[in-house]
Amino acid sequence: MALPWSDIITSVLVIGTLYLLVRWFSKRASSTPNTGIRGVNLSMVETVKSAFPDIPAPNIIYSLSKTRSAQATSEEILERGFLPNPPASFEVPSSLLPPSSTQPVPSSAQSKSDASSKPQQSLIERYGLSSQLPTRKGKEREHVGDEDASGQAGPVQEASQRQSSTGGKWEDTKEKREMDLRQRKEKMILEARRRMLEKQAQAEATAGNTEQPTES
Repeated sequence: MALPWSDIITSVLVIGTLYLLVRWFSKRASSTPNTGIRGVNLSMVETVKSAFPDIPAPNIIYSLSKTRSAQATSEEILERGFLPNPPASFEVPSSLLPPSSTQPVPSSAQSKSDASSKPQQSLIERYGLSSQLPTRKGKEREHVGDEDASGQAGPVQEASQRQSSTGGKWEDTKEKREMDLRQRKEKMILEARRRMLEKQAQAEATAGNTEQPTES
């Protein structure tokens, strides 16, 4: 016995409605942005960001997505001086962005004008290391990394002693971690300055030797 047309039409409408609902829910689920990364939380991002404010938050989040460790990401920054940019396919979860990173970004023209109006600070000035540098320019290179005649340690050695006292461990509290990372950055900056001064002194000595007139 054949089904009446009314039952056939009703069945087609029910099947069509179910199909549309399934497609709508699947599209909604696929369009929902990723709300997080497994093994990464906002506290980890803020810890690294507070220690390295110059590193963009998306770069930090991308590194944490691979390392799952604030310590490992911080070590990478200390070794390389930067973090690579995330690929275009990487979606930064909004839940992991620190509050300061969600503020509107100024235009490029405004950024250039602000950058040109502000004097550029050296790393020594940015981290307040001027007090650790000797006041006598002629003796600066001798006191940067080694002990002076009075037996007092230079700033690089003091930074090394502070770092060795921590034993290289990852501190328990956020404040201690920030202090430890800052001390390690200070050490690297002072050592880089010492190497730069040594190269400058060698270049000046070489130039002085070549410019000396030969005796006839």
